[in-house]
Amino acid sequence: MRSLLIAGVVLVVCVLAWSLRPVCVPLSAEELRSFNVPIEQRTDRDIYLKVFQRQGEQWVQCKTWMSRQLFF
Repeated sequence: MRSLLIAGVVLVVCVLAWSLRPVCVPLSAEELRSFNVPIEQRTDRDIYLKVFQRQGEQWVQCKTWMSRQLFF
């Protein structure tokens, strides 16, 4: 019975870790121009990470996998 409980806990932790992984999508120049507040000044957050990040020379929108599935 104890091993079944441990297996269940491990399964739940694995599913949570997988669904909370960050998924980043590059933003186009048109999308960057359409922001009312400049992207550099945005402070949006998704659970534990900053939504708008600069990676190298381009801006990306990062959300958890779960957020992308539920809220696009």
